[in-house]
Amino acid sequence: MVIIANSTGILAGATAIVESIVNIINPKFTFDPMLAKHLTYAFGHIFANCTIYMAVIAVYEVLSEYTGRPWKSNKAFLIAWNFSTLFTLMIYTHHLLMDFAVPRWMLIIGQIFSYANGLPVMVVTAYGALMIVFRSAVKWDFASSMMFLAMFGWVAGAVPAIIDATIVVNHVMHNTKWVPGHFHTYMGMGVIAMIFGFMYYFTKTEGTQKQKGIDNLAISTYFFFFTGLAGSFLYAGKISTPRRWAEHLPEWTGADQVGALCGGLIIIAAVIFTIRFIIGLRTLGKNSETNSLKSVS
Repeated sequence: MVIIANSTGILAGATAIVESIVNIINPKFTFDPMLAKHLTYAFGHIFANCTIYMAVIAVYEVLSEYTGRPWKSNKAFLIAWNFSTLFTLMIYTHHLLMDFAVPRWMLIIGQIFSYANGLPVMVVTAYGALMIVFRSAVKWDFASSMMFLAMFGWVAGAVPAIIDATIVVNHVMHNTKWVPGHFHTYMGMGVIAMIFGFMYYFTKTEGTQKQKGIDNLAISTYFFFFTGLAGSFLYAGKISTPRRWAEHLPEWTGADQVGALCGGLIIIAAVIFTIRFIIGLRTLGKNSETNSLKSVS
């Protein structure tokens, strides 16, 4: 799915870059600005979606191993991923709902399929994660906790995205910090959490990395304050704080300060994750050495 979707997105972005370079070299060569915008948004949105579609592979594999239950590829699962492959190529148009020059049929596609895209894969995957863990006696450690909590981040981040994809809401909210609120939830509590979880899983299975109390503290800090950061963005969007502004009015700075505090503590948690991973890398191969010695003895 990712190969099909991301190849298309990268091709769109490359086309826009090449045309821009040619225009710089030879200003007589011009191309439609609206086309350039569509190509750019198609690349960016498809690429961002595909990051989590690649990362969720780790969730499928790791949670199955922890629970001892196979994640079955049934018809509903495969149909959902086929739909998502198609929808992911189309839904970037919800970023263009404010553009009056965009054909109406494209805006309708942007709204309808943005709603539709959030349901197949997300619902099937989130439901699958709940069912595979339910009554499984799973052992919760860094990897399994991060993978499971990442499903919450993915689902929670999609909700404000679907709201923003509604045309009447989009006209008011899209250029506010509501959008970074959705995106940071989706990426930070979804994609990045999956990556950190897999990092720990790797050093645990390939090395001798062990769970420590500081890991539990770092996980709690990361998710608690990431919820605060995303919430500060969403609240700022609610009070119409614009995004991409260098300066804010006094009535907007409260949410900014909360977000800055949460961001600082998130960085501390991420540094702990990274240091623990680097330490774990030093143990790689020791697991196999230990097993070899046991088999010899």
